[in-house]
Amino acid sequence: MKKEPIKSSVLVYPTIFTEFNDEDGHYFTVTSPNIKGMVTEGTTREEAAIEAVDAIATMLDGEPYPPVQDPSNWTLAANQSIVYITVDMAQLK
Repeated sequence: MKKEPIKSSVLVYPTIFTEFNDEDGHYFTVTSPNIKGMVTEGTTREEAAIEAVDAIATMLDGEPYPPVQDPSNWTLAANQSIVYITVDMAQLK
């Protein structure tokens, strides 16, 4: 009998926080090359991180979890930083 690998419910994905200070105000957008199409935002880093947890959980609910890419290969602009987001998929159900 072949054993299936255990699928952890705790995910940690690197994301890209982009800080903006323009005519729309001061805010952060969050994207992740790991999760195609994921975009969210917040008016503070903390709010953006909370929204990123929700966005990742929503996009991956019922889907295979994409492999985590190495962010050391990502090219960032001066207003961008890498932030690791932890999501417990079991807790959010």
